[in-house]
Amino acid sequence: MEAGKNDQMSRAVRRLASAAAALWFAVSAPVAAAASGDAGRQVSYRSIDRAEIEHLQRWVSAGHENWCKDPRLVAAEELKRTAHYEDIEGPALNPVLVERAANGPTKIVYEWAPLDGRCLYRVTVERFAWLLPIAQDRESLVWVPTSVEIAAQD
Repeated sequence: MEAGKNDQMSRAVRRLASAAAALWFAVSAPVAAAASGDAGRQVSYRSIDRAEIEHLQRWVSAGHENWCKDPRLVAAEELKRTAHYEDIEGPALNPVLVERAANGPTKIVYEWAPLDGRCLYRVTVERFAWLLPIAQDRESLVWVPTSVEIAAQD
């Protein structure tokens, strides 16, 4: 009987993990790409679906996917998905802009360049104060990727 319960629990955990992954990709899916006056610059913005982000916050607050609370790791995962480089690690990202509120950072722009130097990537991650009632404290807020900029280097 105990083995049956473990199998059910295992399936439920896998379904929840799949739902979290699907939610993550839905939150970070590009909704618009805009080329500026620079021919070698492309900026992709992500939609901010409040219900999906609140669901992600509840999932993280329940003890899952704690990496979503680390802005470098969130930025690195977004760059892996966007830039198609699997070897991007959080420490390799350089913060180039940090916007702060009274209680800490709310927006961080990270920069990364691959070894070939062909382009420069900038990813913006933000955390939203409207998630505080779910998260309970600022350190538990999830970071959400909001834009990625790709600038070709000469």
